[in-house]
Amino acid sequence: MLGWLRRRRRARLIAEPFPEEWLRWIERHATLWHAVPADARPRLKDDLRLFVAERYWEPCGGLELEPPMCAVIAVQACVLTLGRSVDALDHVRSILVYPHPYRAPDVYEDESGVVTEELDERDGEAWEMGTVVLSWSEVLNDARTLNGRNLVLHELAHQLDLLDTVGLAAPVGAGEPGLHARWRETFLAEFDAFQERVNSGRRAKALDSYGAEDESEFFAVATESFFERGAYLKTHQPRLYEVLAQYYNQDPASWILPRHCADVPGETGRQRRRRRRAEERTRRKG
Repeated sequence: MLGWLRRRRRARLIAEPFPEEWLRWIERHATLWHAVPADARPRLKDDLRLFVAERYWEPCGGLELEPPMCAVIAVQACVLTLGRSVDALDHVRSILVYPHPYRAPDVYEDESGVVTEELDERDGEAWEMGTVVLSWSEVLNDARTLNGRNLVLHELAHQLDLLDTVGLAAPVGAGEPGLHARWRETFLAEFDAFQERVNSGRRAKALDSYGAEDESEFFAVATESFFERGAYLKTHQPRLYEVLAQYYNQDPASWILPRHCADVPGETGRQRRRRRRAEERTRRKG
């Protein structure tokens, strides 16, 4: 009965005209929208409307959160599920949005075993129980380019990862006996090779070195690169690309990228946090 009511509610929502203001915001601010193949955009518009309507959106820190802003976030989130169903994100129930990077308690241990408690600057988080926290200024900055750094993709990938541990939710077609196990084995082998490369000081093309932190961060970082620089990732990390293509059931390497998606240099929130921690360790040693 509940399933029937949900399908009926969704059908009514999709039958309504797509909000013109939402489309203007998406076309202006979400470069990933322009990269998605034209024949997939009608489905993406439907999915993002469902995503917006079926979540609790909470503005934080004095932000005035308007529906078109939610649409910019949702269109990027729903790119993740174009090869599946938007229902793959059903467990994501709440989106908290701050105007800028925010500060939250953090505890970490450095290489020498010193434990530090501090207020850490963050641009986003993925919590268990289906909550995502985002900084709007970081969302907007990332959305305007395709450079392999995308806060929405990163945090929503963490939410997919939270459905399972490291193996992630099974890839499409994983009903075949042993397929999920083989997929997981290949993914972990790619992570081990990447972590070894980063830890040895060698450059790892197409991926942010932050992915060497653990398997979950590797998946999130790889997801950012997969959707924003698919052809580049496929060239330099072909096995990883194939693993992600199987998981997401998509082929972003074949997408025709818009001309205005050049990389914009700048320090990301996670790079800024790593730098500050390194500076603090150096200060204490001095």
